[in-house]
Amino acid sequence: MATPTVEYSVALHREFAPGGTALLERLRDSLAADKWPDERATRVRVTRTRLFEAVRTLALVPAPSPALAHALWRAQQMLLILPADPDFPRPKYADAVSSALDDLLPHRVAAAAYTCTRERVDLDVLLQRMARAGEERAGSLRFAHGDRSLHDWPLSERPGWKRIRRLVEARQIGMLLVDSTDDLVPPVETRDPGWDRQKFKAWLTSWGIRLVCLANAAPAGGDAP
Repeated sequence: MATPTVEYSVALHREFAPGGTALLERLRDSLAADKWPDERATRVRVTRTRLFEAVRTLALVPAPSPALAHALWRAQQMLLILPADPDFPRPKYADAVSSALDDLLPHRVAAAAYTCTRERVDLDVLLQRMARAGEERAGSLRFAHGDRSLHDWPLSERPGWKRIRRLVEARQIGMLLVDSTDDLVPPVETRDPGWDRQKFKAWLTSWGIRLVCLANAAPAGGDAP
């Protein structure tokens, strides 16, 4: 039997230092991330969609702060980068997308909700849906005004809408939430080419405001364009 070398003998009796907590946590996280790639892929798709929606909202801010401008630039660059394999994105890519979203969300815009409903409609449920839709798109619901049973009235004559318009013209909001564009266009005016969603949306955009219609909005869990 061969005689062990001095180096081999020393190695047999060496006591290795125990792994630190931070090292063990990193090892656990890396193993967990590789164990469930499907969950990571789903998380990346949801995060990318929320990032896309946040960019759509915050890109309309008329005079962004330097911090917002930098976060927007970083988010826009991140949206241009796709994972090599969408079904198996790397943990580092998932972390980068989440980080870009985290940098944007502190810059949420104030949102207003406008409703035009029948007398007995439960507004609490509707406003909760609007609040969630706003949060998914970098908005924070701060104002809520509405009209009851005034669908046949011209929009400009409705008391609730007049309050919303004042918020628009005072530049106090960056997002307007409605259940449907039907709340904005009285039936008598639907044949007027000046009353369509695109022109109304363009008017809001000129004020730096994003229009979000619950009836047309895709959930934030879908794929980003």
